[in-house]
Amino acid sequence: MDFKDLDKSQVLGLIAKKLQEAGEKTVDKVGIQKMIDEAISKKPVDRKGDYGDDSAPISGEIQSIIQKKATTDVEKRLQEVNDDVYITSQILKRDPFQMKSWKKVTSEVSELSKAMGTTITGGGAEWIPTGFSADLQDKVRLALKVVALHPRFNMPTNPYNLPIIGADPVAYKVPQSTTEAGEKAPESTPGTKKVQFDAVKLASRVIFSSEIDEDSIIPVLPFLKTSIVNALSSAQENAVINGDTSGVHMDSDITSSYDVRKSWNGYRKLALAGSKVDFGGVVTATLMRSLKASMGKYGVDPNKLAWIVGVSGIIKVMDVPEVKTVDKYGPLATLLSGEIAKFDGIPVVVSEYIRQDLNALGVFDNITKTKTIIALVYTPALMLGDVRLVALKSDEKVETDQIVLVATQRLDFKPFYDASTEPLTAIGYNI
Repeated sequence: MDFKDLDKSQVLGLIAKKLQEAGEKTVDKVGIQKMIDEAISKKPVDRKGDYGDDSAPISGEIQSIIQKKATTDVEKRLQEVNDDVYITSQILKRDPFQMKSWKKVTSEVSELSKAMGTTITGGGAEWIPTGFSADLQDKVRLALKVVALHPRFNMPTNPYNLPIIGADPVAYKVPQSTTEAGEKAPESTPGTKKVQFDAVKLASRVIFSSEIDEDSIIPVLPFLKTSIVNALSSAQENAVINGDTSGVHMDSDITSSYDVRKSWNGYRKLALAGSKVDFGGVVTATLMRSLKASMGKYGVDPNKLAWIVGVSGIIKVMDVPEVKTVDKYGPLATLLSGEIAKFDGIPVVVSEYIRQDLNALGVFDNITKTKTIIALVYTPALMLGDVRLVALKSDEKVETDQIVLVATQRLDFKPFYDASTEPLTAIGYNI
């Protein structure tokens, strides 16, 4: 007998009959009816079908692969697939599980399918791409040159007060103990203070026509991922060098409240009056060492310093005879991203965000636009705090029939020590 040909009352009667034949003396038809109604009303297993429901379960095994650094080809491919499907689903506003690209990959990539089927609970069916992989997050950081010089940490809350030691404990000379009581070292209580990190949001927006379909998105995904990486990394670099949170920015052409250079105080703003040196239009070893000297104790250890120069600045720096180029370091040299030389053992890093259009005082005034700067930075004392890594959201603009895609990141940049009294950065200007 085919159950699909029976109505609910007939199914109920058939179940009751089978229970009685099995030895049940009394049959609770009302209870059976309730069980049938509950079974019919239940939803199928949640596969993230309700798009945008962050409470839906995600396979812990796959999620851990997505969030860690990929070490095998399978893991790299899985992370790549994750990002492609995630971006496409956001643009089209569709459930990722229903994407053709996801189905195609899981069916055609044998290594991926095998790995998911044999080592992951449920064959990976519980997992749907709902965020960027560690691979794309790493690409944002790898694209950084200047920002990568500094330590960074994940902020558990926003704002977050980072407790630090304000003054080092003191060591004393004490005599050798000859009795049980012995001599105790004088008490030394290190000073403590806190640095408050208040994350700001950086965002990059891309607009698509709503007529776009999945097949037309696929070819532009590599370009789109690269664009997201470049936009967010560039914003961080620019703000770290040129940031100023004052009501009126030090550069007269920065007036919009949306400008990333109003996110936090950067190198130029943090430099104290005493750690600024007028180069008088030339770059010499003597002037560069004067810049080091202006930082006091922070200018001593070359392993904790970096020269940051722009396109025109590097040309002048390379004319200094004492500057050693990368090809003379030796085969075992460890290079920083963007490093092309060393001076006094300190790496010289080139950044396009060192402005080339400043005046003789090292700021933009829309009159004299022919000067640049050199920055010397004590890198351990400037930190970045991340509240949230790169995320993606989309929305529809009904009035223009468009889809808006926005990539965001929340973070802050702060000096570890009191930058109002400590020369953590030094600026050589009038170059």
